[in-house]
Amino acid sequence: MTPDFHEFFTLFAKISKKIHANTDTKDILACIVENITRILSAKGCIFWILNTEKQCIETKIFHGFDYQSLMRTDYTTLMTLFENHKKACVVIPNAREDDRIPDLERLGKRKINSVTGLFFNISGPYTGLLAVYFMGNRTLEPHELELVTALGEQGATALEKAMGHDKKILEIYRKIVEGFALAIEARDRVTHGHSRRVATLSRLTARQMGLDDVMVKNIFHAGILHDIGKIGTRDTVLDRLGHLTPKEMEQIRQHPVLGADILVPLTFFEDIAPMIRHHHERFDGTGYPDKIEGKHIPLGARILAVCDVFETMTAGRPGMRSKDLGSAICELKHGVGTLFDPNVVQAFFAMIQAHPQAMEIHESIDDVLDMLRQNMADLALQNRLEKKTTRLFPTGF
Repeated sequence: MTPDFHEFFTLFAKISKKIHANTDTKDILACIVENITRILSAKGCIFWILNTEKQCIETKIFHGFDYQSLMRTDYTTLMTLFENHKKACVVIPNAREDDRIPDLERLGKRKINSVTGLFFNISGPYTGLLAVYFMGNRTLEPHELELVTALGEQGATALEKAMGHDKKILEIYRKIVEGFALAIEARDRVTHGHSRRVATLSRLTARQMGLDDVMVKNIFHAGILHDIGKIGTRDTVLDRLGHLTPKEMEQIRQHPVLGADILVPLTFFEDIAPMIRHHHERFDGTGYPDKIEGKHIPLGARILAVCDVFETMTAGRPGMRSKDLGSAICELKHGVGTLFDPNVVQAFFAMIQAHPQAMEIHESIDDVLDMLRQNMADLALQNRLEKKTTRLFPTGF
């Protein structure tokens, strides 16, 4: 059936008004899939919102026949079926005989013959995928494809606009939470500025390791909030760090769990909550709260662990005199493989060489850099020896 172009342009204008009026995005997508189904006399239409970073389906909107073999499929199957973005438009001419389509409903699969899928770019990790399906052997005419593409792009525009609005709101919420955490810390003249310094060191170390911008940003935010769980710890306990009873020490050890629990309901912090929960784990598995080890500890938490300990050593605490930079570097080296990830410590040392101003160094910079070069050489040699030993005595011997 040839679409009525007057009807199409009327619909296009209607959807545009909805977008500019900030109508709920799901309502806009529902309007799009309903009208594509009606105008093309299709059996049904689905619009998926995909998160390519997390490799999952965020949500889907459909109209028409509930084609379960597509509606209930997972992200991996969808991407295989529609050729993983290789084409803007993918046509499946015979869905009944296509083994890639799961046979979730035998009768339903026999009702659908041809499927056309189109991809639409959305901001960040998000992608839109629109599929329209027919009972007969139907290939969209060029003008029909243009119609579906135009409506699909409007759906992507609506999502872009909604996500941009959400990002602004979430950024405000993030600043409020982080400001609150820093205000709490500022009550204590001893730890005032600790989280900000840990965050800065962690960000520089993450960049030194070549991590992507999103990960670097998340690690910085985790540094700001890593001690937020101490909000539940009495000031009388915090004032006596270094002179605590076993019971008080156990209370302090709960702060990573409390911190993660505070952030879990705030979905905009979902990527950093695990870093905060595990920033006191040790590389050898003797840390807390979960005694996980090695690469099972989130990378962000491994970076925080090094920067947190370093800042604490150089700043000092009640009952613990501050260490000079050289002594702190030696302590970090001594903890490689037991307390700390060797790769993170190496990156941290390289970062100090590249950004000595971040350390607020007051001693001879040449002496410190010479010490760093030697320590980095020692670590590199240690890593080579460990790899050689692994080859000589493989696991199982």
